Amino acid sequence: MTTICFVDSPQAMLAEARRVLRPRGTLVIGFIDRDSPLGQHYVTHRTESVFYQDAVFYSVADVELLLRQAGFAVRAWGQTLSRPLPDIDDIEPLQPGTGRGAFVVVSAEV
Repeated sequence: MTTICFVDSPQAMLAEARRVLRPRGTLVIGFIDRDSPLGQHYVTHRTESVFYQDAVFYSVADVELLLRQAGFAVRAWGQTLSRPLPDIDDIEPLQPGTGRGAFVVVSAEV
């Protein structure tokens, strides 16, 4: 799994992943959804964080478009972190889909 927000060129990364994967091979990408409340917080405060200052945050639609343009077919979406971080005191299970969780995982196939 890779976190796309730290990749210099998502297009180049996806092209290389597609090149090395076997037919029907699977790529899994995890990312903070820019459109989520947590994503918006990280975007707003990015320069204050050593960890996120160089990150580029993408929305679900952005990642789906990048995958499709690179020749991948999206197979499944998953999400977690659906509550504010201070309210989470236990591991939150992965839920299917997008739109509720700040951390999103997508499975795509060549």
